[in-house]
Amino acid sequence: MLYANEIVHNAKKNRSTSNYLMFKFVFAQKNFMKNSAIFVLLSALFLLSCRKEKTSWDSDWSAPLVHGELTINDLIPADYTETNSDDYLSIVFHESAYSFSIDTLIDLPDTSVIKVINIGEFSDISIAPGFSFNDNYEGAYDLGGVELKRVIIKSGTAEMQVKSPWKGKSLLTIQFPLINEDGVPFERTYPVPAGSVENPSIVIDEVSMADFDMNLKGLTGMSYNEVPADFIVTSDETESSFVVTSADSVTLKVTFKDMIPKYAKGYFGQYTLSDTLGFGLAPMKKVIDGSIDIDSVDLKVTIMNGFNLIAQSRISKIAGINSRTGTEVSLSFPELGSSININPATGGIHDMVPSSYPIDINNTNSNIAEFIENLSDSIVLGYELKINPEGNVSAGTDEFFPTSKMDLFVDAEFPLKFSANDLTLVDTFDISYNPIETVTPNNGAIVMAYENGFPLGAEAYFYLMDDNNVVLDSIKASSPIISGSYDELMYLTTPSAGQLTYSVPQSTIDNLELAKKMMLVVSFSTDSAEKVRINAESFFNFSIRTNLQINVQL
Repeated sequence: MLYANEIVHNAKKNRSTSNYLMFKFVFAQKNFMKNSAIFVLLSALFLLSCRKEKTSWDSDWSAPLVHGELTINDLIPADYTETNSDDYLSIVFHESAYSFSIDTLIDLPDTSVIKVINIGEFSDISIAPGFSFNDNYEGAYDLGGVELKRVIIKSGTAEMQVKSPWKGKSLLTIQFPLINEDGVPFERTYPVPAGSVENPSIVIDEVSMADFDMNLKGLTGMSYNEVPADFIVTSDETESSFVVTSADSVTLKVTFKDMIPKYAKGYFGQYTLSDTLGFGLAPMKKVIDGSIDIDSVDLKVTIMNGFNLIAQSRISKIAGINSRTGTEVSLSFPELGSSININPATGGIHDMVPSSYPIDINNTNSNIAEFIENLSDSIVLGYELKINPEGNVSAGTDEFFPTSKMDLFVDAEFPLKFSANDLTLVDTFDISYNPIETVTPNNGAIVMAYENGFPLGAEAYFYLMDDNNVVLDSIKASSPIISGSYDELMYLTTPSAGQLTYSVPQSTIDNLELAKKMMLVVSFSTDSAEKVRINAESFFNFSIRTNLQINVQL
């Protein structure tokens, strides 16, 4: 009994991934083959409708299945390829390898402003119509080492609560003189019905703080994190007076909740963030054997700072791990392990321009070729980021913008000039074969005629497996796909033509009924291990037909 993992290590390997996609498509045509068999059966039933005894006959059945052409962009999306200055193809890559925002460093915790007004604390006071009393509050956000001077709110609420035992009606006004709403100081006035100590009147309101601009420098303009407020309580009676005693305290409470800034200015504190991240390269899990020898790779890692603050970064590790072989290759380059000073972003809230620090990694200053040739299926990235490493040297002018974030961008160009030696890929897909009871296939073959304009040759096997990945059978070709003839001086490939036959005996057809999965193992190589160039005109033309021997019983 063989299992899939044993097969992929014992399989013979030789040539190209072009064959890989094509053969997946061929076996997707099995429903077409079944429908054709049904057509043969129905025709036979029509011709023999007058006969009562059972009839059977054998027949050879041949039919074309598909004709097509594959180019490099059937294997690699066009967005990831371009013709380079030497007039052949390169794989290009531009992605954010890691991105994060440090807005959590300037998180605004839920904060309450509470004021108790007791104007009758020392003696009873008669409150006449029109009476007014002012009081103020000088509170502050507790933000630890963060010292904010200004914040524009993205989202959050202010919950107002007034609790009054006054025996007459009143108006209560809450003002935040340094919090602006569309350029106007924040102010809300609430009518408060008469109440008592036993049953005080309570008024509750909730205000969205989105887009409010909070000046936190205090009334002197020299402080930070301060939230000053004014409270005005006025009698709303028009004719009669009422008495306020020492027990008649009015309580005002404003709670800022779930406040998220979209802009902030001040000193964001001194922090060190570090981590080691691992992420998988799923397509590379399909590579099970073989090797490649590449000509060159140009890699640029760019650290981008979208904050107006001083930062320092250090890349402590970039390593590729090939889990199949157990090998790990650490990428070595001049900046590895060194502290890199990252300049602040420029511009303002509406025109911020991030700063960037590019790190060039190539064949001359690194082991990038060895790193790529390891065929890693996972990457380990270690980093360290220091915010304000020298403390508050900017005098509280750090800025966080709506689009601020730290990015680690990777730009790569991989010229398609390489050699391959038995580079082997594997893929598994589900199948479902439901035979027709009255039509019995005896033997069969799938025949492919091809014209190969790639400078690569290939060989491919199919394996039928059950639900437990036990291999039931194999389907093999009569010969490999021959590589196009490559001219190393002119960098041109002359197409080669040939024909493959995949034999499908009756025993294999019987195993199709038991099989739940099909595994495809493909290997590809370049001739004589020479480095070849692939250009945009490379192609693979193919025509596929079936030859089946069937037995029909009526």
